[in-house]
Amino acid sequence: MFQQSGASLAARMFMNNRHIARLKGSATPSRQHLLDRQKKHLQFAELKISAGDRIGAENDLQHAEHFFRSAAEQKDANRP
Repeated sequence: MFQQSGASLAARMFMNNRHIARLKGSATPSRQHLLDRQKKHLQFAELKISAGDRIGAENDLQHAEHFFRSAAEQKDANRP
């Protein structure tokens, strides 16, 4: 059976708990919040790479890119 690395499992549990808390409040996230999420996913990707989890790292890198693009779209939408 496939075993998760300790860092990968801890990162996944942390994000799941934050996601559940996020669903309780449905306000639109600020641009800074989106950039903070991007930074977190980049950090998780680093952890997963160091633990040898290339697939998990790619997943986090894709999430980081999503949050970066979302922040950029929000910035463009706020321009006059």
